[in-house]
Amino acid sequence: MRTLPTLIVGATLISAPALADWHFRGTPNQWNAAAMTQITTTHYQTCQTFLQGDATGGPRFKIDRYGDWQESYPAGDYTVAGDQNYRIDFYTDSQTILTMPVASCDSQPHAQNFATLHFRGTTNQWAAEAMTLVDHNTWALLVHFDGQTNQRFKFDLTGDWSQNYGDNLNDGVLDASGDDIYTQVNGGYLVTVNDQTLNYTLTPVTPCTSDCTPLPTLGAQYQPDKTTFAIWSPDHSDVTVTVNGTEYPLSKVSDANGYTDIYQVDVSGDLHLAEYTFKVNGIPVRDPYGKMATPGTGDSEAINIVMDMSRTAPDGGWAERPALLNREDAVIYEVHVRDFTIDASSGVSADKRGKFLGMVESGSRYSGLKTGIDHLVDLGITHVQLLPVYDFATCDGLPGSDPCYNWGYDPRNYNVPEDRYSQVPTDYEARASEFKTMVNEFHKAGIRVIMDVVYNHTYAKEMFENISSRYYTPTDLSGTGNAIDADQPMVSRMIQDSLAYWVDEYGIDGFRFDLIGIFSFQEVEKWGRALNQQFPDRNLLLYGEPWNGYASDPKEAQRVRYGTTHNMVQEHVGVFNGAYREALKGSNDDTRTGYMFNNLGSADAGWSIYDGMRGSAYDPNDSRNSTWFRNFAADPEQSINYISAHDNFGLWDKVYLSLSGNVVQNSSHQILSLTPPTSLDYAKRVVNFGMGMVLTSQGIGFVHAGDEFLRTKTDNEQMSYPDAWNFGAHGGTHNTYNAPDSFNSIKWQRRADNAATYDYFKALIALRRNHPGLRMTTNQDIANYLTASRPAEFGGQLVTGFITYPQDTHNLFVVYNSGNNQTISLPAGDWTLVADASGARHQTGLSGSVVVEGTAVTVFTQPR
Repeated sequence: MRTLPTLIVGATLISAPALADWHFRGTPNQWNAAAMTQITTTHYQTCQTFLQGDATGGPRFKIDRYGDWQESYPAGDYTVAGDQNYRIDFYTDSQTILTMPVASCDSQPHAQNFATLHFRGTTNQWAAEAMTLVDHNTWALLVHFDGQTNQRFKFDLTGDWSQNYGDNLNDGVLDASGDDIYTQVNGGYLVTVNDQTLNYTLTPVTPCTSDCTPLPTLGAQYQPDKTTFAIWSPDHSDVTVTVNGTEYPLSKVSDANGYTDIYQVDVSGDLHLAEYTFKVNGIPVRDPYGKMATPGTGDSEAINIVMDMSRTAPDGGWAERPALLNREDAVIYEVHVRDFTIDASSGVSADKRGKFLGMVESGSRYSGLKTGIDHLVDLGITHVQLLPVYDFATCDGLPGSDPCYNWGYDPRNYNVPEDRYSQVPTDYEARASEFKTMVNEFHKAGIRVIMDVVYNHTYAKEMFENISSRYYTPTDLSGTGNAIDADQPMVSRMIQDSLAYWVDEYGIDGFRFDLIGIFSFQEVEKWGRALNQQFPDRNLLLYGEPWNGYASDPKEAQRVRYGTTHNMVQEHVGVFNGAYREALKGSNDDTRTGYMFNNLGSADAGWSIYDGMRGSAYDPNDSRNSTWFRNFAADPEQSINYISAHDNFGLWDKVYLSLSGNVVQNSSHQILSLTPPTSLDYAKRVVNFGMGMVLTSQGIGFVHAGDEFLRTKTDNEQMSYPDAWNFGAHGGTHNTYNAPDSFNSIKWQRRADNAATYDYFKALIALRRNHPGLRMTTNQDIANYLTASRPAEFGGQLVTGFITYPQDTHNLFVVYNSGNNQTISLPAGDWTLVADASGARHQTGLSGSVVVEGTAVTVFTQPR
């Protein structure tokens, strides 16, 4: 998504719902909504003159997100002294409010000796962060200190270190080119500098009105001399925590930092690696914010571990994050940690197979061909999407003694790395460090990391119900009996905090949300807004499944659906394009087929493919707009284009089954009988055709692990035998979430056996990455520079796209042909054939009429 000029953004917002304004409402303006002035992306400001309040109380105010009381801060009114002018600063990322008495609210220029001033320190990796001139000779900046060892900072006048200030005497007065300023503070502080006296100050800030205890977040917040334990308990006041066998009562604290109904206690001492358990009404409960848990912790136990996360750095320290200019540049590869390397054919060291570190062991080979992470680098993907890697429940117990397999869609501890993927699950520092090392090694290889997160439900209601029943929806929306209710503000905040924790602590680059459709899009907007404000340089990918667990939802109109996705465009949230997927392949779970099988009827005679090529672009004036209408993306990045994922039949299994004869399935989609295809050549061509369309359509391309070499999830790859498709009552190839390695593990010999398919995927990924015209960044650009056509004379069999994108070095002509070979006319000029049914080609000097292959994507280029 390209950043638009200010005037264009402003014009867009005139007709759209309020997305970016924050408002002051209080006694000075009779509680009307007055827009605040935006200082930075996360900083808003106003100046107000307070008298003596109104008929119902003294001088006070609130900050209102939309100007309609839908979202406002703090929870209670913010009170101030009467007969006083205040400059009010509001920080949207932390909901922090700062008030500063000023002589007047008249807009008079402030006196200053410095032209600019920047804060630099360990808390912002020594980046030059501009401070704001807030009063005569006074510069200020809200800084979130993390309390790390040797935490320090300095001030830089010009942003290039040529004129900088430290403090030689540690006396609160700056010295030119002085020493680093050390501090042990932790949390939000207002840092000020007087450029006349050179005095500087650090003042702790909270968004509450008075007598507030600093509360950076919940859970167990470690410091060397104490740990702060805090938990949300909206229904009960009997709250304790047992730490290393000693029980401590928690006391309710004032609402702060957007939190309400919080109980908290400080426990003295260095508690790193101490065991702790919260109790509510005497019942042990799990810490929803816990950073580590004992392995094998079952339903009846809730033992968390205090962690000093500064001791869990990745091996060798953090590397630079791979660049991502635009989100549309992404090519995502979905994979399960165990599946990827557990088979001996992976070539990964035996002790790392199926583990975090096995994912990133370089140098592994099968018959001389690259496997593991080297394979991903060679394939050319930009992001790896990991199936759930937090602590999940079904496979309880240490992995060495339990062969249990699960995908992990049964969360137990949202913020804890899964013990089964660690080589040393009982070494808590090492387990966290292994996860960070995995992320870091992917980054070194040029690959970003996306987490599959399952905030829509828990393993069982036991997870949270003894804290509060408010965690769960009245109606089961996930199909699991325990759907999470993010319309509860503190539950939504838990999800937001968890997301930010994984990004901040573990370096995660994005999230795939399981059943994001159970959530109201307004809540998802908040998460996206908070993440992008807190990490503005990350270009995080955020997307999910816009459906629920087959539930009837009384709040259907406000949930994440195709029809509401456009509301989240400013927050960079997208969804899986299931409409395009089904137009391409047909049904997920049986033999019904779509366009890539040369079935035009189920593909809406080519119109669905036409729309998919264009990125399923949303048009607010289209009379067909509805909950599930296929054109939903207000920006190309909102459409995740794919054919297969972990659910349902994999790509090769779907194609193989759909081209088999005499297929009989039961109601659970299990295969009872089939006659295998007589030849697999056409089946392989269908695979290439489908993925070729995914990789040449506008939006973001997605590949499921192993599709690039025809991975099958039949038992021991015995595809011709019906029994090999089935495991358990509802499992098997259709849904292998709990099937053993014989179904799920990637057998790397298929990389050798199906080299032609691999070469096709690799070539099309390279073509996509080499041509910006295949990944345009706005719907307006698509409208201007992609002329899509469904020529009537071919009855929907052909869909073409003529691309003249100025940011590309070439024009492109893309042809999708679902049927027999056809003769078509190229646009004017000479063209080069660069891709056909077999992959990369190079045939120059083409013009006029040419033959394009059937069941194939054909791409021509023309220098600009």
